[in-house]
Amino acid sequence: MSTDVQTKKEAYKRGEEQGRADALAGKPYADPPRDGTRGEQDQYANGYDWGYEQGRAQKLDLVVWQEGGVEDAPGGLGTTINICVRTPNWSETVDAGEREHVFTAPTGFRWNGTVGAQYKRIDQTTGGGLPPVHATVGDDGRTLTFTYHVHLNTGSDDKDCIVYTCGLEAVDGAGAGRRTDGVARVGTAPPAKLKAEVIEDED
Repeated sequence: MSTDVQTKKEAYKRGEEQGRADALAGKPYADPPRDGTRGEQDQYANGYDWGYEQGRAQKLDLVVWQEGGVEDAPGGLGTTINICVRTPNWSETVDAGEREHVFTAPTGFRWNGTVGAQYKRIDQTTGGGLPPVHATVGDDGRTLTFTYHVHLNTGSDDKDCIVYTCGLEAVDGAGAGRRTDGVARVGTAPPAKLKAEVIEDED
């Protein structure tokens, strides 16, 4: 009996290791065969399921970047900054669930709290109809946080990349110049640098 239990435990562990490895390698889920008797084959399959889910949660292979240049003058009308998210090869399917987003504005700028989300395709067409983004601005105005469901290429509507359009404004007293110390973090994806320029008010 103990040998049988040990064999099942080993099968579960093998399945868990393989499932995690497949998820981390970006391979599609492979439903292992099951025997329905909670035998060794079942245990391997159960372990694979668990390992794959753990690996999928651990892995968030995304590329985050700022689209275009941004500038504003203190006391001006404010501006927007586009922060984009895609998979490394543009076509990989990712459904990472709810993920924390933390955006830090460059020095001399603050967020106004407005965030819109849409999909933008390689051909420059856009897709809307996404749930609203409920963002919170930190006391210093430089930190913008929200949780949002990150999914790409899971259907015909969520193609290519997500674009978050965030309201940004230069703070009073900020000296003119380009700042490059902002940061965009989406889950465990590598962070991106955010850049903006404070310009002099022509008025």
